[in-house]
Amino acid sequence: MTLLDAVAESDITNRRDLARATGLPQASCNRIVARLIAERMLAEGPAGLRLGLRLFELGTQAAQAGLTLLDVAGPYLLDLHGALGWTVQLAVLDGDTVIYLLKINASHRPRLDTRVAGRFPPHCTGAGKALLAFSPPELVDGILDRTALTARTPSTITDRPRLLSELQATRRRGYAIDRGEFQIGLTGVAVPIRQRTRLVGAVTLSGPTESFDPPRAAHAARVVAQLIASRLTPGP
Repeated sequence: MTLLDAVAESDITNRRDLARATGLPQASCNRIVARLIAERMLAEGPAGLRLGLRLFELGTQAAQAGLTLLDVAGPYLLDLHGALGWTVQLAVLDGDTVIYLLKINASHRPRLDTRVAGRFPPHCTGAGKALLAFSPPELVDGILDRTALTARTPSTITDRPRLLSELQATRRRGYAIDRGEFQIGLTGVAVPIRQRTRLVGAVTLSGPTESFDPPRAAHAARVVAQLIASRLTPGP
């Protein structure tokens, strides 16, 4: 997985750079790469290493089997983007990180520095704070125990008691606010998608700080989150 992540998240295309980036001995790297190529998880051609088609096949099967959230949410998020013009995203909590399933970019600059299938720490994103705020306390404690509260911007919350206080405020208002904590110059809101007590994901909106309207964005995102939840198959 370390090798696959390195190929996916960088421009590494040769085995020497791959071994250096992952810290693996060259012989071990070569052996694992050969096995991954044999299993079609990696492919190697004139341009070097790239992810293999087997990963696409597995990802497609997973989407067909379980990612009904994306199917249901897509049209609503397109409408939300068309109505407000800000960047719209759909996020879930996977392990200790936030992963974005869908992103519709706004035309404004700067562009939000996230990507579909990208993983990001929860403490500095609106989606992450919304997902943490409505998760069980023991899950939140475990994630924060394992997560370094690294500063991405001068506004990032890096103090655990302050972050917990922010999560309490998020629960009270019903949505999270990203006040330039992930990226300078951008403000965002995130609303959880919930079915009774089950947390499904989060809808996020973000835009330039000088023109973004958090209450308006939160109201629109809340309506969309409720519509998405109403269309999903009921959970346990």
